[in-house]
Amino acid sequence: MKKKLIVITSGSGNSGTGAIHDYLSNRPDFNSPFFGQEFRLISDPYGIENLYNNFFHNFSINNSSEALDQFKQYSLDFLKIKYRDKKIIYNEKNFLNEVSNYIKNIKKLEYSGYPQYKRVSKSNTINTVFKIKKIFMKMKNHEFHENKMFLSVKEKEFIKSTKNFLTSIMSINLKEKKNNKNIILDQSTNFWKPEIALKYFNSPKILLINRDPRGVYYSMRSRQSFSYPGYDINLFVHWYQNIMDRRKIVTKKYKNNIREINFEKFLLNFNNEKKKLNSFLKISNKMPSNFNHEISIKNIFKAEKFLSNNDLKLIKKKLKKHLVW
Repeated sequence: MKKKLIVITSGSGNSGTGAIHDYLSNRPDFNSPFFGQEFRLISDPYGIENLYNNFFHNFSINNSSEALDQFKQYSLDFLKIKYRDKKIIYNEKNFLNEVSNYIKNIKKLEYSGYPQYKRVSKSNTINTVFKIKKIFMKMKNHEFHENKMFLSVKEKEFIKSTKNFLTSIMSINLKEKKNNKNIILDQSTNFWKPEIALKYFNSPKILLINRDPRGVYYSMRSRQSFSYPGYDINLFVHWYQNIMDRRKIVTKKYKNNIREINFEKFLLNFNNEKKKLNSFLKISNKMPSNFNHEISIKNIFKAEKFLSNNDLKLIKKKLKKHLVW
């Protein structure tokens, strides 16, 4: 039986990843476990990659412990993410069980500890109560607080447990339990360091989506994007220059797993570009998709129509090398 293919789309923000995601998720040979919503459990600040870095590359006892505490809280917060007023994790009990099992599997050692950075974060009242209990109740340091310190398992075991964990939470969120459909995930790796996801899936295909900066700015402005400076053209230009300067082109090194796709080119030359994509993914060209690229094409030139001449001129001048149309 053919193994499931894991495909990840990733962009820098308002870059058109949704179009490529929708093309694949609307094929009958693909599933999108989280209703097309961003699945950032790996690459967000308190996600899995943060655990990995603080367990192995930036290790200290404090870093290791804090990273696991952050991940626990982030996993609870992840349950709040909604799609059309419905939570994208619809079986919360199973999800929390998987998180609990995952944490058990990646912990090597746990003990009571109350490091300085934790103590100084507490109020004077709490610290005063601590001192009083020590004096009058003869309470030991480790008896006063509930804080825990953690050490992880070895790297190889961590990677194995993480792969199993990701497979499990995708599985519990799929309505069709017994199928061999491919999986499409959005924003499940870092656009600036996409190769991090190669650790957590077996030979995934990663699609890095870029877009003409005029389209990016228009999309940010019209949507009033929470995380991006779409409210100020000068700020946007500096922002865009900086984020693109931080990019390291890794597609040559990982050419079998990572491919760059331009949003505009994909839509304007759809038939040829989808064939190239299908070839890279090694999936059938004959498989239909309900994705209507004609609708998405209308979004390409909205920037030219709705942005001011001054905004367009500034982007053309400052971000010339990034222009597509």
